[in-house]
Amino acid sequence: MDRATVLECDLHHVAVPSSPIYVQTSLPQIHVGPLDPLESRLAFFSRKAPEVNDDELIAARLAAIVEYSDDAIVSKTLDGTIRSWNASAERIFGYSPAEIIGNSIYMLIPPELHDEERDILSRISRGEHVPHFETIRRHKNGTTFPIAVSVSPVRDASGTVVGAASIKRDISQARLAAETAARLAAIVESSEDAILSKSLDGTVQTWNAAAERMYGHTAAEMIGHSIYDLVPSDLRHEEQEILRRVGQGEHVAHYETIRRRRDGNPVNVSLTLSPIRGADGRVVAASSIQRDITARKQAEETLRQAAKMESIGALAGGLAHDFNNQLYAVSGFAHFISRDPKLSSAARQDLLEIQKVTERMASLTRQLLAFARQQVLSPETLDLNAAVEDIRPMLQRLMGANMEIDLSLAPGPKWVRVDRAQLAQVLLNLVINARDAMPGGGLIMLRTTTVEVSPGHLFDRQKVSVEPGAYAELAVSDAGEGISPHHLPHIFEPFYTTKEIGVGTGLGLATVEGIVAQSGGRIQVDSVVGRGTTIRLLLPLASEPEVRPRSGEAVPRDAAGRARVLVVEDEDPVRTIVMRTLQADGYEVLGARDGREALTLLEEVGGAVNLVITDIVMPGMGGGQLARELRERFPTISILWMSGHPRESELHAGDVAPGQMFLHKPIAPAVLLDTVAEVLEGARRG
Repeated sequence: MDRATVLECDLHHVAVPSSPIYVQTSLPQIHVGPLDPLESRLAFFSRKAPEVNDDELIAARLAAIVEYSDDAIVSKTLDGTIRSWNASAERIFGYSPAEIIGNSIYMLIPPELHDEERDILSRISRGEHVPHFETIRRHKNGTTFPIAVSVSPVRDASGTVVGAASIKRDISQARLAAETAARLAAIVESSEDAILSKSLDGTVQTWNAAAERMYGHTAAEMIGHSIYDLVPSDLRHEEQEILRRVGQGEHVAHYETIRRRRDGNPVNVSLTLSPIRGADGRVVAASSIQRDITARKQAEETLRQAAKMESIGALAGGLAHDFNNQLYAVSGFAHFISRDPKLSSAARQDLLEIQKVTERMASLTRQLLAFARQQVLSPETLDLNAAVEDIRPMLQRLMGANMEIDLSLAPGPKWVRVDRAQLAQVLLNLVINARDAMPGGGLIMLRTTTVEVSPGHLFDRQKVSVEPGAYAELAVSDAGEGISPHHLPHIFEPFYTTKEIGVGTGLGLATVEGIVAQSGGRIQVDSVVGRGTTIRLLLPLASEPEVRPRSGEAVPRDAAGRARVLVVEDEDPVRTIVMRTLQADGYEVLGARDGREALTLLEEVGGAVNLVITDIVMPGMGGGQLARELRERFPTISILWMSGHPRESELHAGDVAPGQMFLHKPIAPAVLLDTVAEVLEGARRG
């Protein structure tokens, strides 16, 4: 007899009919004759050879395979009546053979899919095969689940289709796994972090979209290629060590290093790597999550730089304070000596040179204080255009014959509130830098305009948001050598200079930034090597000032000459200079080393003092506490402040009241006398 496929049979009871029936399956065609299936199954598993022919043995073995298949194998008539039901069918659907055999297949099918089943049986009746397709079936408990089904026709001995045999596989877990994998793949693909995998020798196996954005390489360019293409040559040993550790089963978390983009630029990254294990548990690859931390590193560097600048600023301010005191002493004593009528002309000239040196040194301390943002400013509302025009002649004299300054000033006044002298200092430093950048001569452009800053606008070099509003812009441009990208981030650092030793102090631009910041402004530098530099200053626009006519009356000095003044200063030479200057001008002068000693003197004289001149920073009781005591106990006494270290926090903490005068050491004798007279006259009138 020709071999045919396995017969239709009751797969649960493994009952094989006495006459052969043919079932079309994907298995080899087998003829099945009468045989006790249990005996055959036992013989098959015990490997005893029963006395049957080969066809019968093959059929018995096949029946056992069907019975123990992981898939549900079911046969049914063309009207859908179930004829056979294996153990996996019971496990998958929940029905025992006794419950299901003889019932309709539609028990397992949701009503909305009945037409689908009728169409399948119709196709089977025509001898068609229905290969693998996915659909939904219903469990005994009423729940539905996805299955994969293949259906073939069952034929009788004459070849007529009499039923259908189907193989059904529960794909719930497979579909869940596929959906989970799809979700994970979507997460990986949409991640902001680069996620990739690589073999232990560094060959890239997967590469997500963020990796492409971070490094500039597409997946096609990286998969199958070495991860070492991204690693700087001096860090290859580091990557080798990381892969070695992962190969031993370690996790490497948040390892910060540097990798290289496609364009060759470095990128700071944080790496987290985990081992990927094969079916046998051995590590076969590494997964890697890589985060671009370049922006964070830059922010940290900016913060470190700011902290460094603050520390240097505090140091510079302290040095300037002490230095100013010493300069004041040198300048003051030189002034007193120069008034001696018996002094020779040579000695008088020497003293004059000493005073010139002290003035130059005082200018340097003012630069230090401006850099430290601790200089006392005397802001006034002025027209930026007019101020620039006023300063231009002085700037032009410094330039030389081969250099020209060109003004391009936007029409209309540009009112800003700045210290006029400090604005001149800013322009002087910027123009000198522009001149030095063009040793062969050239044109320096000074340009003004107005700009409207919108919310969130970034202007200054630290990319800090600028307060929205109207601003005046002052730009200084040259066509010189430009600043290299290497030097550009450092040009505002104190004592950083690209000039030759002895040519520049490195304080020019640091001073500019300090003055601009104190004035509430911002600064931006645009430079291209070989094409020049433009430095732009942004200053808040102010309201137009009210014009107040001046009386032209001078402060009367005779009324001030009979006043009593108390000088409070912890530095003996400074206190001596101030007291002698005032005494020489006819004032009665008392002196104290600190606030506590000053209060004791005031008690002794019953508060009979017209003016207290006090330093701010003193050991023991400083000027601020002394002022509070004076307001409480001697409210009629006027106060005149002086300091060489005017810290902004003290000036705005309520110690220096609005309208009170302030002198910055070193103080020229004429300035001291004029200021004292003005304060006393104001007190007399008020």
